[in-house]
Amino acid sequence: MNHINTLLTQLSARIPSHLLLTDEKSKEFYGRDWIKDFKPAPCVIALPETIEQVQHILQTCENLVFGVVPSGGRTGLSGGATATNGEVVVSLERMRAILEVNSTDRTIRCQAGVPLERIQLEAQTHNLYFPVDFSTRGSAQIGGNISTNAGGIRVIRYGNMREWVLGLKVVTAGGELLELNGSLFKNNSGYDLRSLFIGSEGTLGIIVEATLRLTTPPKGMTRVMCGLESTEAILPLLSFCRGKLRDLSAFEFIDQASFHEVITHRKLRDPFSARYNAYVLIECELNTKDAQEDILATFGEAYEKSLILDVVVSESQAQAQELMNIRDLISETLSTHYTIHKNDISVPVTTIPSFIKQLQDSITEAYSQFRVVIFGHVGDGNLHVNVLKPDSMSDDQFWKSCHEADHTIFKTVQQFKGSISAEHGVGLLKRDFIRYTRTELELEIMRGIKRAFDPKGIMNPGKVIPG
Repeated sequence: MNHINTLLTQLSARIPSHLLLTDEKSKEFYGRDWIKDFKPAPCVIALPETIEQVQHILQTCENLVFGVVPSGGRTGLSGGATATNGEVVVSLERMRAILEVNSTDRTIRCQAGVPLERIQLEAQTHNLYFPVDFSTRGSAQIGGNISTNAGGIRVIRYGNMREWVLGLKVVTAGGELLELNGSLFKNNSGYDLRSLFIGSEGTLGIIVEATLRLTTPPKGMTRVMCGLESTEAILPLLSFCRGKLRDLSAFEFIDQASFHEVITHRKLRDPFSARYNAYVLIECELNTKDAQEDILATFGEAYEKSLILDVVVSESQAQAQELMNIRDLISETLSTHYTIHKNDISVPVTTIPSFIKQLQDSITEAYSQFRVVIFGHVGDGNLHVNVLKPDSMSDDQFWKSCHEADHTIFKTVQQFKGSISAEHGVGLLKRDFIRYTRTELELEIMRGIKRAFDPKGIMNPGKVIPG
């Protein structure tokens, strides 16, 4: 307790007391992300409003050797923003200013606490477009998105967050401010330190500001929902669409269980009169004069070739949003109505049919007593595997059983040369499984990088890299 009092005294020298929270309700709220596998136990919640305050927090924590957990919108699903061992949580929610939009360079500069959706809307006001998108856009903060190299629904056309980050301002463990790359599009003067922080999950420092690329908005958008005979039909349909549709921007898979859960619990309108074993939501940009007619013709041909069993093509913006809601609301719906163990995995796209079959066999072996629902961005090889806790099972037994069974799942991922974490990061949840994806040599290099930036090991301790 005396150690914590010393910490609070030193933090209070430059940070107002109302920005330092120690009550249990705040520690519970700010001390964890969306998953419930780990119990939050931070000692202090800090809410800095300036870069200088972030620097003071990290200088103080390094001097006193207190762990620091960076916190954004806490929408992650790997425990990366969970403080379990008396750390100081540094929430960036008060650093949410958009600092500049440069229409000539097509860039936007903002603080790390700005929600993704606000960046998208600000770009629109300048007739520009920020294409990275996912269902938690309203609460997920850009600093966290960068720290996890977020992907989302349009990766097959626009790539991950990494492709859209020009420059970063980062505060290191010692409180030093790094200004990395500014707004340069080309800079080959040595190592690209900026890239090290993208996807580092707060283990090297805290991102406090970002300069992002923007692009030309699509002229229009339409969405298509297809009913499929089985998951084996996914890859032939994807190959067909890529050959026919010039501006394909999303290709999302929804299994029957996911579809049923979101339609039922959210009381959404089912676009189909029959039920199918698998569904795909497809998004296409309308950048040419005859794009809508081409899309109708493409899916008419897909039906004639028996690639799909049924299809709905949106005829209005409202209908397009209805179709997207079915995909967007799955994760939130499941989290609201069930205790869930989530796996976010990826494999090469061409292996998806054989991988899904073997994954289902692995799931039967590992999760025989559980319900499992699967959905994801199969256009880029990313699947979300959700295990639902039975009502009769205690939470502790559920987490124990799932963590043991994960070895079976990850052996399958490893066999297909995939990744145990596609877009939600490693955090605490996947840390002890990272060897299924990374070699010992790679891990040792990562440890060396961490020591260089964080010699006392205070930044998001215990995350990503196993001991």
